[in-house]
Order: sequence, then C-alpha cells, then structure tokens
Amino acid sequence: MKHYPSTDLKQNLGDVLAAASQQPVSITRHNKPRYVLMSIEAYEARFGDESRRAYSAEDAPSEHVEMLEAAGLDRD
Repeated sequence: MKHYPSTDLKQNLGDVLAAASQQPVSITRHNKPRYVLMSIEAYEARFGDESRRAYSAEDAPSEHVEMLEAAGLDRD
C-alpha cells in the first residue's frame, strides 16, 4: 500500500487518485496511517452490499454479536 502525507495531498492529488485506482492508498498524518482511499470498485468488492446493513438484535450475524459481547455490549 502506498502512503501519502495529508499535507502533500493537495499538491499530489492526481498521483494519489491514480494510485487509488490501482489499489487502496494510506493517507498519513504525523507519520501515522489515518485514512484509506480506494476506488468504489475496490470498496464494493471488499464490503459488498453488507457494509451498511442494519440488523435487529435477534437477526444479527454471530460474528457481530461476538464483537459486541467482547466489547461488553449485550443485545439483551
């Protein structure tokens, strides 16, 4: 993954967009990765239609329930 400092983003926007069209790129701030920029195709391939789906507590996938339970949040 390529990395671009947020302070250089304005000057290198064309380069960043070209890189993001090939693979996700990391936008850094204070030398730490803070954001990821990727093409919509890469986003949809990675997250599909499920990325914004809402579930009732009874219908939540088990991995989501396990995450909530590990964080100390119960569905009851």
